[in-house]
Order: sequence, then structure tokens, then C-alpha cells
Amino acid sequence: MTPERPDRTALGDADLVRQIRAGETDAFAEFVRRTQRQGYRLARRLTRNHEDADDVLQDSYVKAFRALDRLDPGRPFAPWFFTIVARTALSLLRSGRVRAAASLDEPGGEGIYPLAERLADPSADPGGAADRRIDVERAYARLSEEHRAVLALRIDADLSYAAIAETLGVPVGTVMSRLARAREALLELMDEARKGSRP
Repeated sequence: MTPERPDRTALGDADLVRQIRAGETDAFAEFVRRTQRQGYRLARRLTRNHEDADDVLQDSYVKAFRALDRLDPGRPFAPWFFTIVARTALSLLRSGRVRAAASLDEPGGEGIYPLAERLADPSADPGGAADRRIDVERAYARLSEEHRAVLALRIDADLSYAAIAETLGVPVGTVMSRLARAREALLELMDEARKGSRP
């Protein structure tokens, strides 16, 4: 009979990292469980297709495992990990080895539209929520890589301005101005789409 596995769901980040460093494989499985969904959303948002997002996420877990000894135990690991995901995805994009973007008429992995759901206002027209999600996704796809990245880091990964600045290697003021321009560009693209779809 195999021994019962300890429940690690209540462990804090520092304790979980200590257990992973001590070789507890179940602890790393809990790390994956805590970060997988949001990490995938971020990778998919940046790469714009499922296959590259999966590759980025897997590479990121390998990098995180190898770098755990450099993680400050007092620092939460989710933002640290999402920084690894973002840098891995951006590196892939810069390499030019990205597969074709997926259709925006369908939801991403696990049927989610995280950015669209946060930006679309369902109270304005409850019956048109799905159309709004698709409009947001289409507008998002037309943004520059720079704007997509900064929005994904803020909205999907929920990183602070300082963490985004560290990830992108730019000052916090630059992050703030890029976010403002990205939001403005997204709203303009959505407005264009709405005007174009009216009879």
C-alpha cells in the first residue's frame, strides 16, 4: 500500500518552496496546480496559439525548477513565475518561431476569454456578451506586440507595475505610459469594430 500524500494546499509559498528544494515532488505538483491556469492564459495571450502556449508553459516550469534556489523565500512565487512565463513567451516571439495565431472566433484553452471578460461590460447588453468577448479578442489581436505584452502582464498575470517593468526591462514610468496607450488603442480598435459591424 502506498503512503498517503500530504495535503499541501494550505501551505504558504515559502513553505512550499522549501519543500520543493528538499526534493518533495508532490510540492512541485502543488506549485504547478497553483500557477498552471493563469500561466497558460498569459502564455496564450502572448503567443496567440495553444501549441506555443503549452510549449512556453512547459519550458517555464523547467526554468522555474532550475532557478528555485535563487528565489527569495519571502517573495511570492506566482509573480516570479509569471515573469518567467512572459520572458519565455517574448523570447519565442522575438525568435520568429511562433506558429500561426489561432482563430479568435473560438475561445482559448479551457474555453476562457480572460481579457475580454474583464473589459467587456455585460450590464450594457447581457444578450451580447459572447459577441463582445470576440470583439475584444479581435481588437486585442490587432494590437502591437508591445501593447499586447503589457496588457497581458497587467490583466492576465495581474503583475504590479514594478514586476512588469522588471519583466520588460523598462522603467515603471514606461510601463504606465505603455499601459495607457495600450488601453487607448484597444478601445479605439473596439470602437472601429463596432462602427464597422453596424448596418
